[in-house]
Amino acid sequence: MKNIIYIIFFIASTSLNAQTKESDYFTLYKGGEKYLKPVKYVLFDSLNPNTERKKDKQKIYFHIMGESFVYKKNYAVDTCPINFLQKIKLDNPADLQKNAYKYFKNKKQEVERKTNSKLLVLNPVTNFFPYFKVYILERKNNNKLIKYEVDWEYSSF
Repeated sequence: MKNIIYIIFFIASTSLNAQTKESDYFTLYKGGEKYLKPVKYVLFDSLNPNTERKKDKQKIYFHIMGESFVYKKNYAVDTCPINFLQKIKLDNPADLQKNAYKYFKNKKQEVERKTNSKLLVLNPVTNFFPYFKVYILERKNNNKLIKYEVDWEYSSF
């Protein structure tokens, strides 16, 4: 009986770890420890004049409030019911840059406290795109959303 419980635990832990990809992690400096990216959800509203969606053969570009996101064909797409919005917190794209800076600053201080070193980041940080995993939610009809995994490409920084 113990062996069965251990096997079930091993299979469950392996399958949970298999859900994350290499792109779901970031490092603060080359060769440093990897950290899981926080997930951010942004709602794409086609009726808003500050939003734009462009599509070419392999990519879909979302421009929302000065921020640009790119969906590539090999990234994940999922459909979900509209009540998914009640389970998550939507982020304002205009605040993503500020939130990413705060997250980076807090994570850097946490790592410096652990290692008793202030030499982690010697070069100035030019962007904060790699620190969040971003999903764009687009409403297709009254009861369905399409969830695109995207790269945060450009900011008004």
